[in-house]
Amino acid sequence: MTTSAEETRDYMVKVFCEDLRLGMYVQELDRPWVETPFMFQGFLLGSEREIDALKKYCKFVYVNKVESSIDVSIKHARIERDDGSESDVRKIAQEPVSRVHYENTVPVEEELSIAKEIYEDGYSIMSDIYAGAIKNGNLDIPNVKQTTTAIVGSVLRNPDAIMLLQHIKERSEYRYSHAVNCCSLAAVLCRHLGYSKQEIHDISMGALLLDIGTIRLPRELLEKSGKLNALSLRLVEHHVGFGLNILNGSENVSQTVIDMVKSHHERVNGTGYPNQLKGDEIPMSGRIASIVDSYDAMVSKRPHRKRMSPTEAICDMYNSRNILFHEELIEQFIQCIGAYPTGSLVRLSSGQVAIVMSQNRIRRLYPKILMVQDDNGVNYDTPFMLDLWEHAEKSVNDPLDIVKVIDAADIDIDPSEYYL
Repeated sequence: MTTSAEETRDYMVKVFCEDLRLGMYVQELDRPWVETPFMFQGFLLGSEREIDALKKYCKFVYVNKVESSIDVSIKHARIERDDGSESDVRKIAQEPVSRVHYENTVPVEEELSIAKEIYEDGYSIMSDIYAGAIKNGNLDIPNVKQTTTAIVGSVLRNPDAIMLLQHIKERSEYRYSHAVNCCSLAAVLCRHLGYSKQEIHDISMGALLLDIGTIRLPRELLEKSGKLNALSLRLVEHHVGFGLNILNGSENVSQTVIDMVKSHHERVNGTGYPNQLKGDEIPMSGRIASIVDSYDAMVSKRPHRKRMSPTEAICDMYNSRNILFHEELIEQFIQCIGAYPTGSLVRLSSGQVAIVMSQNRIRRLYPKILMVQDDNGVNYDTPFMLDLWEHAEKSVNDPLDIVKVIDAADIDIDPSEYYL
């Protein structure tokens, strides 16, 4: 959605934070949203706590008079005339409307081959980037940005394609696939949250580099099987500081990227590291980083831990809401990837087995699925697509629901063979 400069001038007004009142709709800040603890770009002030938080981070904001539930007259907007009101209006007119709504521009079937190439290239480039950083201590920022741009582009066209590729876990080097997966997950989540394309790019780039500091850890430590002892855990924690040193020695790295590397292991209750930050002390980009980093680690095969199914990981993270993860953000993450994430193998109420191919953003329990096995456990010679919501509307007396997520190893099916 876009608005003209004239329309923007009509409904937006600059308000200093000390003049904010409950019922005002905050449309834009005086700084990027990702530098604040606010998850959504645009919200109605409903508590004094939100006003206090705005005072902490901002000097002024732009209030949407139309969306506000109270009258926002000019007397509430103490404008700095010597600052140049015309420049303020131009700034507002050029800023995008908050909560950008993205539509899929291509079907998942069409984007999948493109996404696969992007994923493969990303894995290969990350291998080269890590090797280069190990050799000379510097990051190949142009290649980092190129990889990020390609992944974000695919996600903006259709996020389901790159999500299907999250289930390819047999990569020889976890760090590279983890980097690409985190980048993809961050882009998918930020798209869902309605961030601008630039913000999506910055956060996704940060996610790509979360573990760059591991290049300075002993390989035997990273590949050690079994539970790590206290000493090993302390050594692993140093990868955050190592990563920051590498970023500080690189050019053209945004503050968002630095914040994400610095805080992706911080936790809401203050039990994280390296600085034991709590709650709103953790930047929003850092909270996003902690979620995508944790989720991909949980659903990946690791030397010291058994892989979880996507649904198991989601349930585990939800149970840690307001303890390890920001409650509203983890709920948005669940809404974003779905109760049955794309690529999951599921059993239906009929006994048939299917692969979740794409999400229904409105009816989240009714995704599009690929039917791969009948109710007798026999694989279909020709798998076929089924839209569960369309089926539900047409077959009221013959409902078909997802009963549970199943492990591919339990029925000897590799979902990736059906869509790659």
